[in-house]
Amino acid sequence: MRASSQDYFDALYERSDDPWRIAGNWYEQRKRGLVTAMLPRLRFRHAFEPACGSGELSLELGRRCDRLLCSDFSATAVEIAQERWQQAGAGSRGATCDARFVRMAVPEEWPEQLGPAFDLIILSEFGYYLAPDALNTLPALANASLAADGVLVACHWKHDFAQRVHSTAAVHALFDALDGLHRCGHYEDADFLLDAWSREPRSVATLEELT
Repeated sequence: MRASSQDYFDALYERSDDPWRIAGNWYEQRKRGLVTAMLPRLRFRHAFEPACGSGELSLELGRRCDRLLCSDFSATAVEIAQERWQQAGAGSRGATCDARFVRMAVPEEWPEQLGPAFDLIILSEFGYYLAPDALNTLPALANASLAADGVLVACHWKHDFAQRVHSTAAVHALFDALDGLHRCGHYEDADFLLDAWSREPRSVATLEELT
């Protein structure tokens, strides 16, 4: 992250526990639906969601994952996300999902010591904030952490804003260039770009023996 980012995000969460109105507006609800619909498998063993923010997508992922590691650059965001997870209850967030919420600056504190532990990594709405050197290290870290059947998802806003360092297209192009990953889903509209890559080259229909 850039040096100014800590104060920027801390100030946002001091003013509101949902600074981007992620919980209630239809744009965000629809986007979460598209992200989860893009996933090529019904269940995942262990997912990693850096930049989890206030945890709304985390709740959706909890329905699809056995374990979930959620992190954010802002300690306040982590507290909010964990509280929402607990308040949602097992019926809303996945009765069998074991989730951890930790303060973590990605990519500097990427959990690479775990090795290829994650079969799902969600990179949502933060790649364009990173300093150039940090962004350039992110794809390799994600690739090294993906399991043999892993899935990587990236989703980013397309419109310009003051804190943007990189274009959304440039961020996704770095992941698209990774060896050993096959694009399994792509969605783009006027507002955001959503891509998914998998270690598995076969389509969902092929795996379900429909073709």
